[in-house]
Amino acid sequence: MKKFILFFVLSFICLGFYNFYSSDFFTSITKVEYVSSSKTLKVSSKVNLEHIEQTIGKKVNSNDFDITLNKYLQNNVKISIDDTPVNFTFSSKNPDGNVVWIYYEVSGINSVSSITIKNSLLLDKFPDQQNFINFIVNGQKKSLVCKKGSESGKLTF
Repeated sequence: MKKFILFFVLSFICLGFYNFYSSDFFTSITKVEYVSSSKTLKVSSKVNLEHIEQTIGKKVNSNDFDITLNKYLQNNVKISIDDTPVNFTFSSKNPDGNVVWIYYEVSGINSVSSITIKNSLLLDKFPDQQNFINFIVNGQKKSLVCKKGSESGKLTF
């Protein structure tokens, strides 16, 4: 009987460690930087490669990944500068191990007093997803987190 109890306890402990170490983290990190010399808002997002592939239904090395990713970005990232919606252009992506860096930008921005951003990347597939956004505008650094139920935020500089 003692062997059965010991086996049960050890199995439970091992299962707990397995669940702890195999858990996915549902986060992305986005950097938004205003470059006044080029009048450009440069955006880079670091997302889990497997999660973005699952969400858009394409592998990163497929021919139409970039097209599908761009459509997904256009639907899930919205940016307004000084309360005026702006369009961004997808530049490129760079897979790096189990993440992919996604680059996009907004051109023709003369100045920035405020930025409103909606970032609902991966929230439709992973409700625990949290999208951390770091801003560098006019020498000021600010941050916000977008998550389910709170997909957007506004910062003033």
